Amino acid sequence: ELRATVTQALADPTWRLAPRRLRSAEMGAAPTLTAREIQVLEGMSHGRSNAEIGRELFLSEDTVKTHARRLFKKLGASDRAHAVALGFRWGL
Repeated sequence: ELRATVTQALADPTWRLAPRRLRSAEMGAAPTLTAREIQVLEGMSHGRSNAEIGRELFLSEDTVKTHARRLFKKLGASDRAHAVALGFRWGL
């Protein structure tokens, strides 16, 4: 559902994401994520569900959810889209 919404929005020529680079002072230092948290974040960035990420990483869906919760907390993200956006801004 998220992937379809983003694809639809990007296909609309009247809608564009305004690029915004946050200054280092605004963002602080990039949080330290585990290798697994980065893999989960990468899966999220590709629009994959927790179940799909779990299948790719040979993890249960509950384990993926645990990694996602931890990375949301570390990033200060409120949801998947926010986590992915912050990950891109920090260059993760």
